[in-house]
Amino acid sequence: MLLSEERWTSAALPPPRQLPGFQEVFDRTHFHWGLSRAGDDPYHAQLRRRAIDDFVFTDIVCDPVTGYRTRDDVKREAEDYFCLLYFEEGTCLLRQGRNESVVRRDTIAVWDSSRAAMFQNSDQLHQLSIMIPHRMGKTIVPGIEDMCGLTVDGSAGLGAILLSHLRQIHKTVETVDPQDRAAVLRATVELVAAAFRPEPERLAGSSFRRALLGRVQDHIVANLGDPALSAATIAAAFRFSPRYLHRLFEEFGVTVGTWIRERRLHAARSDLASRAMAPYRITEIAMRHGFADASHFSHAFRDAFGVSPRSFRQEAAASAGAERASSLLPK
Repeated sequence: MLLSEERWTSAALPPPRQLPGFQEVFDRTHFHWGLSRAGDDPYHAQLRRRAIDDFVFTDIVCDPVTGYRTRDDVKREAEDYFCLLYFEEGTCLLRQGRNESVVRRDTIAVWDSSRAAMFQNSDQLHQLSIMIPHRMGKTIVPGIEDMCGLTVDGSAGLGAILLSHLRQIHKTVETVDPQDRAAVLRATVELVAAAFRPEPERLAGSSFRRALLGRVQDHIVANLGDPALSAATIAAAFRFSPRYLHRLFEEFGVTVGTWIRERRLHAARSDLASRAMAPYRITEIAMRHGFADASHFSHAFRDAFGVSPRSFRQEAAASAGAERASSLLPK
């Protein structure tokens, strides 16, 4: 169902109010960006926004402008989206995180409304975008967060198919039977997953893979307590092959298994030294961090830290007791 539609143009405003007016409607219909431009000539802009199911379609034509989206700006938003965009006219510098690209006609880009970003266009542009709900984007497009600020080629291969589809859905989405619209929109996101691959030179560098490795490591830390956590389950969560996962870690000098074991051991070591965890048995702490066998945990802990878990816990308790006693002595 078409929930709402808004059209706006700066032509109805006096020149001094045109850019501020665009700022206001941009905040309301898109997201908040701090907009600025050089000079004080009349500013031409027009915008169309359509909210359809959980997606938002925008069509913007505007004169040169620079926009900055800060962390404070991000906090102002109630909902997060991934914004998939392409241009019919103009070029634009887009930067998010470590990624930076020049978006032009026949390229497709994506940015994340939940993180700081900037853009700058030096000539008039015509931009069309689809805002994809954050949860759906993360579920269907593996690693989408690490692609934000990058572009894909829309003139060949799957990129050309995606760009043609985006142009068509912008024109005809309202004519799709409401019963079929959810499936069409989901298929659009699935096509993004199939087609959206950063330019080869981006993938050849380490910044993209380092960012992806960071997200994989965050996933591992969040699931350390799962005894079934493995290269296979991690790869499945990110929808790439275990072989690629192993290569990703080995490029940065560590194996998947070693990194998981070290994180588990350090987490268990922290618990063993914690007064709050004193009521828990060593076996319970081991199982809490994904070790299924107490004997294996004990051997791995001794190999890593040169002392048994029991001895480490006793030494940590004695040291903490001595510090508390010292703090009570008169100064």
